[in-house]
Amino acid sequence: MYLTIKQHDLFRTLLMGFEIPYRVYISRITTAAYPSTTDFENAMATKNTLLTPSSPQFLKDILPDACRKHTLPKTYQRFQIATSSTDPIVTEDIELPMLGALNLATFALVENFTDLHSLFSAYNVFCEQAELYRYCRNKLDHPGCRTLEDTHLTPVLSFVKNICYFLDDSCFLQKSREQLLSEIMALQQRKQVIPIDIHNFAEMPYGDLRIVCRDNEIQRLKNFVYGKPEDLRKQHSLCVYGYGGVGKTALVLETLKQIVRDIQDQTTINEYDPKYMLFFSAKKRKLTLASETGKFLEQQVRYHFETADELISLILSTLQIDTLRKYHEEGLIVIDNLETLSLEEREKVKTFVETQTPSEMQFILTSRNSEDYETNYKLAGFDSDAGATFIKEYITENALVITLLEQEIAQLLLLSKGNTLVLVLSLRRLSKNLSTMGTLQAEFTSKNAWKSLSSSLTKTPSNAYEVIGEFMYKDTFEHIESAFADNAELFYKVLKVFAVIQGDSTDITTICLLTGENYPDVEAAVDILCNYLILEKNDTQLSLNGFAEKYIVGRFIPDAETYDKLSGEIAKRQRQVKMDLEQLQRDMADRPSLSKIMRDWLIVSDIDRITAAKMYRLYGNVKDVCEHGGKFQIHGTFDEFLQKCAEAESMTAHPFVKYQKARILQLVDNSNRLPQKHTAEIKKGFHDAIYAINTLDQYSGIQQTKSYASLLWLFGQYLSDVNELQPAIRYLEESKASFEEQNISDQEYFQCATKLGHAYLDFYLEDRTNRLTYLRRSREIARMLSQRWDEIGKARSHVGELRARLRSYGQY
Repeated sequence: MYLTIKQHDLFRTLLMGFEIPYRVYISRITTAAYPSTTDFENAMATKNTLLTPSSPQFLKDILPDACRKHTLPKTYQRFQIATSSTDPIVTEDIELPMLGALNLATFALVENFTDLHSLFSAYNVFCEQAELYRYCRNKLDHPGCRTLEDTHLTPVLSFVKNICYFLDDSCFLQKSREQLLSEIMALQQRKQVIPIDIHNFAEMPYGDLRIVCRDNEIQRLKNFVYGKPEDLRKQHSLCVYGYGGVGKTALVLETLKQIVRDIQDQTTINEYDPKYMLFFSAKKRKLTLASETGKFLEQQVRYHFETADELISLILSTLQIDTLRKYHEEGLIVIDNLETLSLEEREKVKTFVETQTPSEMQFILTSRNSEDYETNYKLAGFDSDAGATFIKEYITENALVITLLEQEIAQLLLLSKGNTLVLVLSLRRLSKNLSTMGTLQAEFTSKNAWKSLSSSLTKTPSNAYEVIGEFMYKDTFEHIESAFADNAELFYKVLKVFAVIQGDSTDITTICLLTGENYPDVEAAVDILCNYLILEKNDTQLSLNGFAEKYIVGRFIPDAETYDKLSGEIAKRQRQVKMDLEQLQRDMADRPSLSKIMRDWLIVSDIDRITAAKMYRLYGNVKDVCEHGGKFQIHGTFDEFLQKCAEAESMTAHPFVKYQKARILQLVDNSNRLPQKHTAEIKKGFHDAIYAINTLDQYSGIQQTKSYASLLWLFGQYLSDVNELQPAIRYLEESKASFEEQNISDQEYFQCATKLGHAYLDFYLEDRTNRLTYLRRSREIARMLSQRWDEIGKARSHVGELRARLRSYGQY
């Protein structure tokens, strides 16, 4: 859903405030590393010669132009002004570097911003989030902007919050760190209330991609819903029709979103205030893209009805009424994909809509056929001019990593005949193949991808987007074999498994066990095969694409002996999973703490639950050995632990596994029975877990739990113990804030606060002249803990130690 006007305003205020310390930091680093304009120009010229196809798209677009047009001296001068200025107010737009210049510096001068990049799991992840921040900031430059959504807000808040904790106090010239964090917290705790009493928005098939170039069409649908001020009555039914893939459903859903936004912002016509807004679809399958990876998926979808009677029953039950007689509440009902019904059932739906429903109840219907309703509206594809605009805006709005020449755009429009779905899937395919192929095969460039797509589309009927899978599995499979010649054996192993199971499905973990390959490699291969529609994914289950099955089975069916062996191993694996799930249920019944872990850490899939439970038990086993076992027993347990951790990490990428591995390594190190320490591995485990939670949608809900606050506390405590005080302070501060945001003030909270007080004091003692702020912060925590002495429990001894240390320096 779109953000409200108030949320847009809060977001704008936050991003403008954050830009000041962010700009100061980048300017200082840049001017310190390059003392003169010449040094800066030479460094950028060198970076320009090192650009590769895998470089960030923004850098490839901007840096060559900057070098060619000699704009770098002016950019450097603005960095100098930003470094020397103590006035946070920008009096002229040209005086200080804008966000484009900040991204140019941090993207190109990698060696100077390693500390900044290390806050993220990888350099390219930082670049993606910095570009999203720039996109939102530029959008919000326009006070009338109302086009940002939660999908923009959530990752940008994480980006800003991460860097706020990282920046030095001296960077905050206008607003303090605490003020910015308070604004972030207000947005994170926002309430998303849909101002309609009865709706089923949770069941509507919204995608993660933005619709573009349909403003006129959206306005036409909104005019139908709102009516005109001078009209005495509104129209009752409107049918949007057009060929498959033209974007009918996407258009209607975007209209619904904008109507909700208009109601929230009180900008509807005729004071439109519906009591219900419902969406029911007869569509059973769709071609789509996975939101996490961008891979193509042809998947079954949850349809609502197959007959007119089922539809009528759904409407009545959702409205919680028995009949529409004497029902006169205003509202809107969408009936999607009428063409899937028989002629007889479609006629029944028409009779119901036109004669058996009150005038206050409006209907928007979609169909591939022209239907006989009050208003029929044909949705057309894009011609050459409109299509070129669509492609460019779609690439920009959805941040696709792709550059097309004008002739390539024209060729794609000609081949697709303006079919919106073919255009979208083609653009997404090019973009995601660049990303995927660039990781595994350097020579697979956008040019090669274009040639492959072009040759394939040439052989495709112009009006049949449904056959994309057919040409993909034939043409692109040969391309995959050529591009991945070094990894061909892995693909063959994976496809042999599917040749055996044929019409059945399986999961990645089972494929790993049957092929003997590790999880990351198999997942990468599966991603490629899904991208090309050779495989389909439904939740965690993978199966052969219906078009590709005959080809794959015919080519990769193994010999009889191998077939029998694989079939037996698959059956064995299925039995083992069933036994593991039964054991998990027993464990959760015996250990309530395990159930809480599953809830807090959002561990939902069977494989993740089984693996998490094994790591939970492993922690207890290692703890017992470390406390009561001898040196040789610990050494043996450690070897076994490493093996089991490797198995767990090969099964799942869930952050709980990384976190649990770090905690077990801590147990081993703290026992002091083994000569080597594992500091780097422990830090990596904590960092990877935190980063996954902060950046991946499926784990972002963990941030609102006590488990996440405890994770930050334990990592901060560990960093403090190994004398890495500055990052320790950062994580302890974030942990304390997380506890407080959740109104948690138990023993762990007080232990976290106490540890933070000690870390502040230790950091001050390293440089007493320049770090008085940290001494004050330590005293503030000590005073707070003293005031809550009766609550702090186990932390009392540590609080007493903190007060004693402060007294010894005459500071308490």
